Amino acid sequence: MKIEGELKSNGNIRIDGFITGKVHTSQDLEVGPNAQIDADIIANNAVVLGIVKGNITVKNSLQILETGKVLGNISCTSLGIREGAYLNGACRMQEPKKEVPVTIEE
Repeated sequence: MKIEGELKSNGNIRIDGFITGKVHTSQDLEVGPNAQIDADIIANNAVVLGIVKGNITVKNSLQILETGKVLGNISCTSLGIREGAYLNGACRMQEPKKEVPVTIEE
């Protein structure tokens, strides 16, 4: 399958085809091993097994697995890059918000 344009979703997405344009989901994105995305990506969490040519903005966790290739800048809170994966771009990580301990006074 080939999509040209903007793909928006409020649910989880798995892509196994070719996309040119923009990809935006408020949930999780999985880029399959045979997928090629020539687009900027915005998601809650993402796992990349295929090729992404574009910037990736993820609210939480980004995983680039062994077969994954990213050619673009990434922004996330948590990043995992497996041996064999490829990244050509800048990385900007957000510091995770620390929970403030609650004290109970008697």
